Amino acid sequence: MTKAQAERNIKLYYLFQLFKEPLFWGAILITFINRVSGMTLADMYFMEAICVIGIVILDSPFGALADLIGRRKTMFIGICIWSLKLLIFASAVNPLMIWLANFLWVLGAALLSGADTSMLADSLKFLGREQDFQKIEGRSNAYRLGLTAVCAISIGYLAEINLRLPVYLGVPFMLIACVAAYLMIEPPVIAQRTKNRQEYFRLLRVSALFVYNHTKIKWIIAFSTLIAVVSKVWFFTYNPYFELVNLPLAYFGWIFFLLNIVAAICSHEAHRLTKYLGELGGVIMMVVLIAVPIWLMGAYVAPIMVLMVLMQNVVRGYMGPFLGGLLHQHLDSENRATVASLKSTVNNIGQFVVLAIFGLALNTWTLASCLQILGISTLLIGLLLSVSFYQIFQPAVR
Repeated sequence: MTKAQAERNIKLYYLFQLFKEPLFWGAILITFINRVSGMTLADMYFMEAICVIGIVILDSPFGALADLIGRRKTMFIGICIWSLKLLIFASAVNPLMIWLANFLWVLGAALLSGADTSMLADSLKFLGREQDFQKIEGRSNAYRLGLTAVCAISIGYLAEINLRLPVYLGVPFMLIACVAAYLMIEPPVIAQRTKNRQEYFRLLRVSALFVYNHTKIKWIIAFSTLIAVVSKVWFFTYNPYFELVNLPLAYFGWIFFLLNIVAAICSHEAHRLTKYLGELGGVIMMVVLIAVPIWLMGAYVAPIMVLMVLMQNVVRGYMGPFLGGLLHQHLDSENRATVASLKSTVNNIGQFVVLAIFGLALNTWTLASCLQILGISTLLIGLLLSVSFYQIFQPAVR
């Protein structure tokens, strides 16, 4: 790899991040699945829990694969699978097709997990710019969220014309991400590695031991799991809550426009926000802004409370650059993607457990009651982790 190729990798990374996810879908995701397949919210929580187990099984092995055969190959295969997934979703007419699309999502997610941020981290390391990770990751996320926000305005109106139309529109843009991944150049640490079965299992073993013996990495994994799990469960309640307070379908897109703009700004400014708040301040901010609004939405069910989702998107925009930067500063190139995938594996185990519990809870209690329980539980666990952060990262926060 040359300096020019490494710099081109960073530009392609921006392009990849910009188009790697569907642009015209998030605002109607749950409503779409319900109407085209007849699946209930409880059915969707069960399906999501099963899919998460699939990622748990595949995440770490595929992460080691990215460290062995290369980030570029795994990214390219993963994003191509995701493009096919979206096409099947758009064409779905029954629960079986939704399940098939989700199975492809599992494969793609496991391949992409850790590979994309590792590609960025190693390209920056080659250039001697490791300190720029949080800024570049934050800005790349911000541009994607900003574009998603603009596209979200039209989603409700397109859905009123034809519910499938916004989903189909996302497919061509994801193909751009496929091209971006294909054009990247592999960092030297991967290009020069001996590729064999023994090396593959050595990477898994060494990475697992590294995480087990590294207290800071274990804290990062625990905290990211809390935020990821709660965010996932909360996201699945967006559409049902909107319908519960009788929000018109056309407004769904405007809400998603606002929340993506908030997330984009917080992602773009994540590095500055961390400098202002400090790492401990950033941790406490995320806990408060994700726990308290969930409880408020459950305690006071009203159209105005829909705006509480904006608070969660402050966390959504900030957490990726903040936690990604915190993680990668403690990792080496040798097992970077493997450890990142181990983190994702733990995240997904947590998601499986909580999604399953939340789905069962919805059969017993109302959505509002479940949100209150989720909010209080998140606040208590988050505050405990904040205290432990001070103890573990004490030199960094004094």
